Amino acid sequence: MNRPTDSAAAPPPIPKHDTLRLLKMPMKTFVQTACLMATALTATAAIVTENYSYTVGSPTGNIPDTGLTAIFSQTISGSQIETLTSVRVGLHLTGTASGEGWAGDLYVALNRDLGNRTAILLNQVGVTAGNAAGHGYDGWNITLRDDAAADIHGVTLSSGVLTGTHQPDGRLSPTDTARDAQLAVFNGMTGNGTWYLNLADLSRGGTMVLNSWSLELVGNEFTAVPEPGAWATLGGGLLVGFAVWRRRQVA
Repeated sequence: MNRPTDSAAAPPPIPKHDTLRLLKMPMKTFVQTACLMATALTATAAIVTENYSYTVGSPTGNIPDTGLTAIFSQTISGSQIETLTSVRVGLHLTGTASGEGWAGDLYVALNRDLGNRTAILLNQVGVTAGNAAGHGYDGWNITLRDDAAADIHGVTLSSGVLTGTHQPDGRLSPTDTARDAQLAVFNGMTGNGTWYLNLADLSRGGTMVLNSWSLELVGNEFTAVPEPGAWATLGGGLLVGFAVWRRRQVA
C-alpha cells in the first residue's frame, strides 16, 4: 500500500547552478558587511572649526609705552581638534584715545604653552631699511590668516584703524624678507592648551590698547581609537565565515 502524500511535501531539488548561486550570495553579503565594518573602524576624521573670543579693553589691555611685554593668555581645554590644520587670529587694537596710536611701534606674537612655536602677527609694520618709523595709523580691527591676499607689513593707511583680512607679518626682524613665523607653525598640534598673546610697544610716543582678540582653530576632530578586541572580532568573523563558505564549496 502506498504511503499517503503529505500536503507539506518538501520542495523539488534546486538545480545545481541555483544552488551555487545561493551558496555564493551569503559570502558576498558577508564580505560587503565586513568591508563596511572595517570602514567604520578606520573612518576619516571630520574637519571642525572652533571660535574663541576674548574681550580686554582699558585699563587691562593698555600696552606699556616702555618696551615691556604685555601678556594675555587663554586656556582652551574643551577643543575637539586633535590635529590643527589652520589657525586664524582676530585683533582689535587702537590708540588709547583716538589718534594716539602708532602702528609702526607694535610687536605682537602668538605662542602656545610657552613652547618653541611662535607666530609673529605684527612686527613694527611699515618699518624698512629706509623707514625707521613705520606706518602711523591708529590701530587694527583685522583678521590674520596665512592664506589671505596681502602681507600686513606692507599695507598702508593714511590714518584711522586698518580693517580687513591680511597675512600675518611673520618676520623675526621688521626689515627681514624671510617670513618663517607664520601661523602654520601651529599645524599638527591639538587645539587644547594655553595660548599666549604677547604685545610690546617698541618705540616711545603713541599708546595703544588691546580691546579684544580671537582665535579660529581648524583641524581634524578627535576620533575614537578602535579597541584591539574590535579588530580581533572582525578578523575572527572573517576567518569563520570564509571557513564555512569554503566547506560548502568543497561539498
